[in-house]
Amino acid sequence: MNTNTRLLSLIIATLTLFGLTSGAYAQSATCGITGNATASAASYDPFNPTGLGSTAVQLSLRRVNGAGGQKTNVVNFYLKGQNAAADGIMIVPTSVVVDGNFSGTGLNIFYNFAQAAPILAPTSQTPSGSNRFLKIEFTGNNAASDFATVIFNVTLPANLNLNASATLPFDAIFACSTSGGGPATQQTGSISNAISFPITVLSALQASYVGTALDFGDVGDVAAGQTTGPTSINNHVRVRSSGPYSLMLTSQNGYKLTFSGGNLAEPLQTLNYSARFAGQTRSAASPTFATVTCLRAGVPAAEADILPLQATLLEGGQGKMAAANYSDILTITVTPLVTSAPSQFSCPAL
Repeated sequence: MNTNTRLLSLIIATLTLFGLTSGAYAQSATCGITGNATASAASYDPFNPTGLGSTAVQLSLRRVNGAGGQKTNVVNFYLKGQNAAADGIMIVPTSVVVDGNFSGTGLNIFYNFAQAAPILAPTSQTPSGSNRFLKIEFTGNNAASDFATVIFNVTLPANLNLNASATLPFDAIFACSTSGGGPATQQTGSISNAISFPITVLSALQASYVGTALDFGDVGDVAAGQTTGPTSINNHVRVRSSGPYSLMLTSQNGYKLTFSGGNLAEPLQTLNYSARFAGQTRSAASPTFATVTCLRAGVPAAEADILPLQATLLEGGQGKMAAANYSDILTITVTPLVTSAPSQFSCPAL
């Protein structure tokens, strides 16, 4: 039994917009910031035992200003994932360039999904080791004062159960305030997928065969028309993956057992059998396996796909040429695919 373990890098997509004023919030917002991230693309393989070391990402921000001289003067914000798959990531702002003040550099402003949130409002709050967020204060009231540049260090531990993707998005949770152009205001909110870092999560997989050889034992006394099997369902291929994958099964001898030097065209020197895998049963009469595209299995060992492989001997050994061992080689190819691969199935259910 052969198994493949391969990596497939996804296409790096255009960097997305970071904003504290998008979606429904934008309709009534009078403060916030927008921007985009820039950095050399990095790749994260969930199965790499070292994870992804610190990667610098630059975030260019522009504050949102209201009408009549109203302007954003303070923004406090932190980041988190949309589920627990991203838990353990570190996102640390290391420097801020702004015509104003800032605080919170050196703090990990990423929060695990179920972690208690920091206190952001009112915007007079100050970040600390026990209340981690990034605070930016814009002091000027001219166009040159509208911009801030933040550099983050992003670190990903090994074995995160992230979906394969071209960028790594996070939600932003914020509080902001205004000054000028009327009464000062305080606003809070959150934006889904507000910031996407240029980090590609590879479509990667690990596959292995678990069990014993598909052995029919001594069949020399088994009648020619008698079947043997199927073999144990405990023999299986085990797959962990961050993205979808495909399966292919082939037989070296066209689903015939023979001995070393045996002639596959001579019926007395072969034993026909069938193999069942991923919902298909293949034999010498029907040898072509249709490639199956499977849904993402998951990265944790507990989420691995278990894909049984069984074989059934279709004829006994009586009348066949005596030999110590009849055999064949089955090859299962497991290939990672891009997330948009069509016709994906829950392969353990086949």
